[in-house]
Amino acid sequence: MKHIVENVEEMFHAKDPFGEVIVDEVLNILRHYKLIYPEDVALLMNVKVRDLRAAWFMLTGTRLIDVITEWRLRQAQDAIRERINNLPTDKRGKQTIKKLLSEVAKRCGWRTERVMSHVFERYCNCSAIEWVDKVDKAL
Repeated sequence: MKHIVENVEEMFHAKDPFGEVIVDEVLNILRHYKLIYPEDVALLMNVKVRDLRAAWFMLTGTRLIDVITEWRLRQAQDAIRERINNLPTDKRGKQTIKKLLSEVAKRCGWRTERVMSHVFERYCNCSAIEWVDKVDKAL
């Protein structure tokens, strides 16, 4: 193996191929298709989902569904940051933020803002609204 992907942050921002055909193909699919699940990736690669999951785990030591979820979370975080930066300070009320989160959730493949918020709680240890507040204060 030439290179093992160590974390999603590295994959999310990487421009160069990693050298493993399976890893490279999955990352290319994630870059080109926004609403994706392991079954969809396997279908696009013309392989069985079970085989893809096993190969991914063997090559990276991570579960494919976790990587895809974190990938979507990074997309959501980037979209939220971008949208928050474009909102005037006086328009950053709770209703506006809820609407923004709802739009980002749908854009990143979650059914509702509530589902996306659950993912934020699991991966960021805070709800999506709390995460937005932290980002807003950091700006």
